Amino acid sequence: MDTSAAKGHAVQEALSAEAVADMLDALDAADLSKTIAGLEQVLSRLRPAASVRDRLVGVDRETLTAALVLRRQRRGTARR
Repeated sequence: MDTSAAKGHAVQEALSAEAVADMLDALDAADLSKTIAGLEQVLSRLRPAASVRDRLVGVDRETLTAALVLRRQRRGTARR
């Protein structure tokens, strides 16, 4: 029997449930299909933002300033 293999097996048996759960989380995060799905979700949020940015390029300075003030008021974070 290979003692190095036995030692490696003993180390694995010594892992706590929390350590194994962390390792499983790492494997889950590396799951390519989930990674692709996550990236698709990010893109689905970025596409409308890119479109809005293109439309905002033509907004005049006064309207943009008024919109920023209104946005702060809506959020209750008036700038001092």
